[in-house]
Amino acid sequence: MVGVSDAASGTLWAVMNPAARGYAVMRRVLETACRDAGLPAPVIATTTPEADGYPQVHEAVAQGARAVVVAGGDGTLREAARALAGTGVELGILPIGTANLFAYNLRLRTRKPLLAVDRALFAPARSVDIGWASWRVLDERGHVGEPTPEMPFLVMAGLGHDAATVGATSPRLKQRLGWLSYLASGTRHLFSRPLAMRVSLNNAPGRRLTTWTLLVANAGHIPGGIDVFPDAVLDDGRLDVMELPLRHRTEWGPVAFAGLTGHRIDTRALRYTKVSTLWAVPDHPTPFHLDGDDVGPVVDLRIRVQHAALQVRVPAGS
Repeated sequence: MVGVSDAASGTLWAVMNPAARGYAVMRRVLETACRDAGLPAPVIATTTPEADGYPQVHEAVAQGARAVVVAGGDGTLREAARALAGTGVELGILPIGTANLFAYNLRLRTRKPLLAVDRALFAPARSVDIGWASWRVLDERGHVGEPTPEMPFLVMAGLGHDAATVGATSPRLKQRLGWLSYLASGTRHLFSRPLAMRVSLNNAPGRRLTTWTLLVANAGHIPGGIDVFPDAVLDDGRLDVMELPLRHRTEWGPVAFAGLTGHRIDTRALRYTKVSTLWAVPDHPTPFHLDGDDVGPVVDLRIRVQHAALQVRVPAGS
């Protein structure tokens, strides 16, 4: 690992989301920490709604950056990962977004800006996987369009009612409650009818599936001690798939118990599989999300994993 301190003659790039809560404090702490450590002043590139991280990080890589510090939430980190995947350039994370689920799974969430900066600058790097998704939508004439370019996800992607929950969560509520906003808006979808689709896992022949949602995860934990995917590992080269073929509302009880306790239980309402690829074709346009960001309804979805694609600076043992 080549830390920032080993490249003091080079340039440190920091890509920061100025709309994120805590931006001003984190920027000041970063600039002060670099000065105190005898490092060059960082080049600060701020994101905008039109350029939300990818072009800034891509430019840093093109300029020869050996590490890029990114301050923002899961959306900003996802765009950074799109530019960093497979480059070997190390990512330092300053979690200042709303949900910060990727940082949570890496044990990087902290209320101490100086600790966050110290980790982003000097912690050793760990290789983690990236999930990639491509989808198709209906055009204005009702025809199926061409597949989109692949987009990454770092935590979870969801097809179904959980994505409808994401789409129904207002930005204001998300800003105020963070990840809890999804739970607050999600209760209205709990008893929605399951959705029909055709699914192929690991290039196997497709099968019919009726499920409340189809969740694909690179990481499995959310705040509150809830293990959505108890066996998910960030660097095992596989993604975890969960199906919820709920037949009756009473089956939500065992599902909730499993999530809160992290225990596997014998229930037909939960099915787990580890995969390297997934292909899903819903019977009707179905909501889809990446890391809690609403994509909209899709009619065809393909997902794959890229093993050890991202080098992230984390404390030893994370």
